[in-house]
Amino acid sequence: MDGLNFVLSLIKNWIEKHNINDKDFWIKIDPHPVERANSNIIPTEYFTAIYYLQDPADENSIGILFKDEEGAVKLFESPVAALGYASKMLEKGV
Repeated sequence: MDGLNFVLSLIKNWIEKHNINDKDFWIKIDPHPVERANSNIIPTEYFTAIYYLQDPADENSIGILFKDEEGAVKLFESPVAALGYASKMLEKGV
């Protein structure tokens, strides 16, 4: 497995528990590949953020995907940007 695939395999399972405003949230970051006609156009991958009110290991836990103003999936250029946005929105009480 090359370095990039190793990193992507880690990101696919990236879930962090955060305590925000005295509530526990689990934030999951997932890669979101983008198909482009010209493979030289970047980025070729974005990231999405989902938050959970219960540990996602619990089979009854339902995640809520962050969306943009038009209701489409909110895409981020890095996992750090996705996590930062999710934390900020949860602090605001979304």
